[in-house]
Amino acid sequence: MTRQGPSRGAVLLRALGAAGLIGLARAVSAGPPPRPEQIAHEACPSVRSADARHSRRRDLLTYGIGYVLALLLTCAAFAVVTWRWAAGATALGLVFGLALVQAVVHFRCFLHIDLKRSARDDLQLILFSTLIIALMVGGTLVVLFNLRMRMM
Repeated sequence: MTRQGPSRGAVLLRALGAAGLIGLARAVSAGPPPRPEQIAHEACPSVRSADARHSRRRDLLTYGIGYVLALLLTCAAFAVVTWRWAAGATALGLVFGLALVQAVVHFRCFLHIDLKRSARDDLQLILFSTLIIALMVGGTLVVLFNLRMRMM
């Protein structure tokens, strides 16, 4: 009798977790940001490189946090459906709610869209694009359901 190894899903989940931990470790090991007394002059090349390092570290940390949150939200939605923690419409509502939270996480952590003055134009562009896509998908569904009713 042979023993089977772990399933593909378990191996994939372990690999994704390991990649997330490696990314987070790289973001954290970049070193602390420079103190104000270390910064001598704005035009100095070392100041620009310190600012670039701090910006890169902050971006990597944001990506790491976003990755972990997206992974947790995906696993939570998967668990609700797989292990039947909720039934029917409740499960559907939970999955849709988790999807909306995950969309917010993606906007904030990966696209760097927030409610600051400088990012409002990007947010308005994304909301307008979402409206257009929703209208197109909604119109297509109306036409398809109408055709389905006429065919039956």
